[in-house]
Amino acid sequence: MIDGRTKTEANYRAVMLDSSSSLKDFSIDRKKYYRKHILNEEVEDKDAQAAVMGRIVETLLLEPELFDEKFSMSALAKAPTGKMLDFCNALCDIAIENTDESGEITKNFEDMAMEARSVAGFEWSLKVILDKFIGGDPEIYYKELRIVKSKHLTVVTTQDVENAERIVQELKINPVTCDVVNLVNSDRWKVLTQYQVEGFEIDGHLFKSMMDRVIIDNVNKTIQVYDLKCVWAVEQFLNEYYLYRHAYIQAYVYYCAALYMAREGGEFEGYSVEIPKFIVCDSTNYFNPLIYVLDESDLKDAYEGFEYKGREYKGVKELIEDLKWALDMNTWNISRANYETNGVVKLRKC
Repeated sequence: MIDGRTKTEANYRAVMLDSSSSLKDFSIDRKKYYRKHILNEEVEDKDAQAAVMGRIVETLLLEPELFDEKFSMSALAKAPTGKMLDFCNALCDIAIENTDESGEITKNFEDMAMEARSVAGFEWSLKVILDKFIGGDPEIYYKELRIVKSKHLTVVTTQDVENAERIVQELKINPVTCDVVNLVNSDRWKVLTQYQVEGFEIDGHLFKSMMDRVIIDNVNKTIQVYDLKCVWAVEQFLNEYYLYRHAYIQAYVYYCAALYMAREGGEFEGYSVEIPKFIVCDSTNYFNPLIYVLDESDLKDAYEGFEYKGREYKGVKELIEDLKWALDMNTWNISRANYETNGVVKLRKC
């Protein structure tokens, strides 16, 4: 078991343990979990622009030296937008799927373009699309995508990076966030960035975590975890991100990782663990960043499950039970609950 350290993201991903991200994958899409975490297939996450911006901000703020290992600068000042961006991404994916070991594309370009048009949901005719694509910025972007995706990098534009730099600067000077993001190591404080803890248990299941920022207070003997989120709607974080993207799973798993750091015999034995907090910034750098604070009831809900505005959210406890069952049974095409009712399900709950 690894007590905790800062190391590369690639090494972290190579450790075959579940994490808050994989548990979230399982909660949303068991098929995706099976392909990604059991079969070890390359499953591309369809990043929204806010998510991409969040990754750039996180890298520039926490580990700028790793920027070139994660991103590739586009020759374009601005990427295509809307359906044309969807078309470029779809065309790239189709081209990669139809590339042989020698690097040659084995499918006719027009056939690939027609398929990409369908995937992107483009209403324009193929002729109109290709008139705007060939010889223009979209074709340049598509060619960049093909090269970069094979290297597992993300294409970003100068506009993306400049916006991310403005967000980072705002986080550093804003009175809400500056004390947290500017804190450095001293006799009192120990600041851990992208800190990784592996081999801790939740209900008998092993996990790993990579936490954006862990602040150790050696005077008050506390451990505080912060996670950075870059979103479209800062002041609607609860509904638009925390619930919608199941971030409560991450909060609970990170809390358990911090408890493991404070275990008997560990470096921080006897330290008390504070409930994780979310630093939330605006992906367009318009709205003021906020720090969202959880309490004991939020942790309880995250573990046991809860209902909010008529919708039920499974907690970490039940998700682990379901995951253990799926792993033991090697069954991924039906949920534990539906399996136990022999596939007979009430249309509505009483």
